[in-house]
Amino acid sequence: MKTDRIEEGKGEVSMRMVAALEVGSVISSVFLTLWLIIPLQPPFKWMWGIPGVMALALIVNSHRVRGESLSQLGLSMHDFGRALKLLVLPTLIAIILFVSIGWMTETYQRRQDFSLTLILLPIWGLVQQLILQGFIYRRVRYLLVGDGESGNRSRVNLAIVLTALLFSLAHAPNPALMVLTLAGGLIWSWVYERAPNLPALALSHGLMSGLVITSLPPWILHSMSVGYKHFLYQRF
Repeated sequence: MKTDRIEEGKGEVSMRMVAALEVGSVISSVFLTLWLIIPLQPPFKWMWGIPGVMALALIVNSHRVRGESLSQLGLSMHDFGRALKLLVLPTLIAIILFVSIGWMTETYQRRQDFSLTLILLPIWGLVQQLILQGFIYRRVRYLLVGDGESGNRSRVNLAIVLTALLFSLAHAPNPALMVLTLAGGLIWSWVYERAPNLPALALSHGLMSGLVITSLPPWILHSMSVGYKHFLYQRF
């Protein structure tokens, strides 16, 4: 019996190590693309997507090995209403903030492809939330808390903060986007912990992205550039 417990403990440590390596690999693929592959300007643009495809394959395989269903990840209508309720207040605050900034700076602009943008942004938001919450947050949470819905509240909160920080770092060195994604990451991870529903988060993500694009002045957004490209748009 004692031996079984030791082996079980070793297995738990090993799985947590795997979770840490999985998160590190996906985040590394983002930095590899933004800071190395793009600056090298490979002859074929499809080469830019190699790290992303490898990261996607890792994510899919990780879900398969762990037996995580789409419903477990949050790709269902379960908790949709509850998630929306949790998102109402921060969404209203963001709308008031962004619209006020756009009005005061007189930089509010409606893009020519605004209607298409409204359709595409939630889709792109769903992809990002699927990776951010469905994979990164779940792995970071497992690393700190382990299995089970409940856990040490301080460790769960730490998982939320770490997920938001990783999301923010993926938008470095753009200061505005880093601040915005940190705030968004905190809110979305907090909501996902309480009501794991990705469609609701995708709607929030898409709406916030649309407000940022149409309301904030260009000198704040710096062309929405991240990674090495950020420096190409700046004057030093």
